[in-house]
Amino acid sequence: MASQNFEVICAIPRTGRTFENFLNKLKTFGVSANQIDQIIAVSKKSKSASQVDFVEAAQFLQYAMEQVPCFGLFVDRKRKNRPYRVGFLGYDWIIDDVCTRIEGEEPHNGSSLISLNEVDCAIVGLDELLTTTQYYLHDPTKVTKWGMYNYQIDPNKPTPIRIAGSAQLTRYNSVLKQEVQDMVGFFLISKPKAVKSNSNASEQSFNYPRDFLAHLSEHGRRVFVKGRYAGMVKTAYPNLKVVSAEENVEDAVLEAEPGSVGLEIVQTGNTLRKKGLVLHGTPLFLSESLYVVDYYRYLKSKPLQKFLERVNPIGYFDEERIKQFALWYLALESNLGDSWIHKPAITDLFCEAQEPENGLRPYRIQTRYWKPDDVYKQEEAMTWLEESKKKLQDYYEFFGNGG
Repeated sequence: MASQNFEVICAIPRTGRTFENFLNKLKTFGVSANQIDQIIAVSKKSKSASQVDFVEAAQFLQYAMEQVPCFGLFVDRKRKNRPYRVGFLGYDWIIDDVCTRIEGEEPHNGSSLISLNEVDCAIVGLDELLTTTQYYLHDPTKVTKWGMYNYQIDPNKPTPIRIAGSAQLTRYNSVLKQEVQDMVGFFLISKPKAVKSNSNASEQSFNYPRDFLAHLSEHGRRVFVKGRYAGMVKTAYPNLKVVSAEENVEDAVLEAEPGSVGLEIVQTGNTLRKKGLVLHGTPLFLSESLYVVDYYRYLKSKPLQKFLERVNPIGYFDEERIKQFALWYLALESNLGDSWIHKPAITDLFCEAQEPENGLRPYRIQTRYWKPDDVYKQEEAMTWLEESKKKLQDYYEFFGNGG
C-alpha cells in the first residue's frame, strides 16, 4: 500500500530471523497473510541470490519487485566478500487504524535512528542496543538482562531511547516441537577438554573453573568475538585479549590452537552441537527482540501510543514471558545435554540475587520513564520477583515432564 500519510515509523532488520518473525506476527494484526508469505519467500531466496556483481544482483531485485514492491539492494557486510543482496526496504500497513511505515535497516542501526529523530521505534535486540548505546548507561556491565536497561540510563547523558518491552517473537523449535520465543544468550564457548586419566571427576567439573570468563580475564587469555561486540566485551573484561573473528566465531575457535575460546550469541545450540563445541556457565547477557521507542515522542504521539498498545510489548516478569523463558531454557538444555558446562539453575539465569538492586524489577509503560522506582513499593516488587521465579520453576518442571 503506497502512502505518504504514515503516522508511525518502525525500523526492523531488513533480512533474517527477526525480520521473518516480525512479519509473521503482522498477520495477527490484520495484514494480508498471502502478502507476508510472498515477502518472506523472496527474503529467504535473497542470500543465495546475492552477487558481488551489482548488475547480476539487480536482476534478482527486479524479480523481487515483481512479487511485492518493497525491496532494495544493500551490501551484506557480514560476509567476507561483501556481496550485494536484496533486502526489505519498506512498506506502509494499517495497524489498528494507524498508518505505519515499516522500514528495513541494519539491526544495530535501529537505536541510532531513534537518537537521530528519524524513526519512532525499532525492533532491536539487547545485544545490538548495547553495542551502540553503552555511553548512555551508568554501568553497562550491570545490564545483563533487558529489564535493567532503562534503570541504568544516566540522566546526565540524556537519550530518548527506552525499552518498552519484549516483542514476543517466536519461531518453531524442532526440539520441543512448538513455538518458542527468540531468546538468546551471549555465551563463552570452547572445544571440550580431555580428562586426566587418573581422575574420576567428570570432564566438565574437572577441567573448567566455574567462572571461566573471569579466569581467562585474570590470566589475559585470548577470546574470539565478533567485531561488533568487541567494545562491550572489553568494557566488561578489560584484561581479556579480544580478537575479532572475521566471520564465524565457532570456526575461529575450532581452527585455533587448543585452549582457544570465543564469545558468541547462542539461541538453540544446534550449531555448537554439530561442531562439537561446548557452552560455559552463565551468559554475559541475555537478549531477545525488543520494542525500543523514542520515549518523548511516545508521550506526545497518540498514534504511537495506539501502535504500542496494539503490538503489546511484554514485560520481563509477565506470565507469558515466564512461560517462554522456561521453554527456551529447556530447549537449550535438551539440545546441549552435558555440553553445557556449569549450567546455571533456570531461576538463577532468570534473575540473580544482586540484579534487582541493579534495576531488574517490574515496570510498565504506564510507569514514569519506563523504569522501576527506588522507593515506591519495593517490598511488593521483591515479592513479585519471588513469585515469578516460583512460576518459572513450575513451568520448567511442567514442560520438562511433557506438559
